[in-house]
Formats: sequence, structure tokens, C-alpha cells
Amino acid sequence: MYSDLVNAVSPLLLLFMTEECIKSVFLDFNLLDFPCLKMALSKGLGYAIVMGSVLVKFPQILKIYGSGSVVGLALSTFLLETFCAMINVGYNYAQQFPFSTWGENFFILIQLIIILIQLFYYSDRTILALLCPLTIPALSLGMSKLPTEYLAVGLTAAIPLLALSKLMQIKTNFQNGHTGQLSFVTSLMNVLGTLARLFTVVQEVEDTIILINASSVFVLNFIIIAQFVVYWNVAPPVDDKKTQ
Repeated sequence: MYSDLVNAVSPLLLLFMTEECIKSVFLDFNLLDFPCLKMALSKGLGYAIVMGSVLVKFPQILKIYGSGSVVGLALSTFLLETFCAMINVGYNYAQQFPFSTWGENFFILIQLIIILIQLFYYSDRTILALLCPLTIPALSLGMSKLPTEYLAVGLTAAIPLLALSKLMQIKTNFQNGHTGQLSFVTSLMNVLGTLARLFTVVQEVEDTIILINASSVFVLNFIIIAQFVVYWNVAPPVDDKKTQ
């Protein structure tokens, strides 16, 4: 009867481990099968990251909307981050990697489009705000059709570009002496998410490019959190609505 129950839920269990692991852990009761347990943990974290990514940028979106200001936000950071998200989605989709290892980039891309609309709108560039929801999806679709070798080159270029995007925000925070309208909740979720993503990449993807990308982004996201701590009691100006 127990084996029938395991067989009944095996389609769900297969989302987290192989058939061999299901047999080892649930039928042979090898509860210390660490390779299988690491696989399940990695898969679980991967799905959690993808689910969390649906909301990761929403605190930032809500903070901009609530304040009606984009002071302290580096436009270059979000432009570069959007481009890198487009490259990541195209590359991982072309390589047919498990969605649990890259799906957050898809949802983050959608939220970045919304943030770019806000950045342009609140800095009085309405035409650019209107173009964002049209041009970025069109470019993303075109990018997904590129040959895999071109996407690999793009992803390699995205590593320093994504690092540069974070460095631009770090520089803006340092020059302003505050974090402006940057969302602490989103930044904290970025750190936790990239740390979990680093673990899943190590466990599931044998790709040096992806590993370097995940590692560098985690370190730079951590620096931004450190700036929140340093500038915690510094209030941004309330009358400046221009991006940096």
C-alpha cells in the first residue's frame, strides 16, 4: 500500500529528483542518500527562486509609484540589467536548461520593463516610457531566434555588463551619500535569490559562464545591501525626480 502511494505521487516527486532517487529514498528508505537529497534541495530552491522572482521587483515598483520619484536610481543600471535578462533568457532557453535554473530571469524581465516605464515617465520622457512595452518584448523575441553560439557570446558579454550595472548603482549611492528610492526589500531579495541561485547552478549546471555570472552578481548585490546599512539614517531629497 505504501509503494502504491509513492507511485501515485511520483509525478510530483520527479520535479525534485530522478526515479532512482525516489526508489532509494522513499522505497529503500536510504534517508542519508546525500546526492539525492542535494538534488531535491537544489530543485526546491530553484522553483522557490522562480516563484519569488514573480514579486522580487514589486517592492521597487511600489516604492517608485508611492513616492512619485526616481531620485537615486541609476537609469544605466536598469537598462543594462534589462539587456542582461534578455540575453539570459535567450541563452538558457536555447540550451534547454531546466526552467528551475533560469526561470526567474523571465519574470524579472517583465518587472524591469515596468520599472523602465516608471523611470522614463517620472523623468519626463513619456515617449520612451510608451516605447518600452513595445520594443523590449520585440527585441527579446528576436534575440531568442539567434544561433546558440551568438547567444553564448552575448551571455559572456553580459557578465561584465551585469556587473557594470550593479557598479553603476553602487557608484550612484556612494556619490549621493544615500540609497534614494532604491528598495531595501528588493535588494535583500536579490542577495538571497542570487545566493540560492549560485547553489542551484553549482549542483545542476556544468557551465563556467553561468557560474561566473551568478557569483559576481551575488557579490555586487551584497555590496548594495552593505550601502543600505551605511546610509540607513540618510534621507534622500524629496523634490528631485530625475534619474542619475
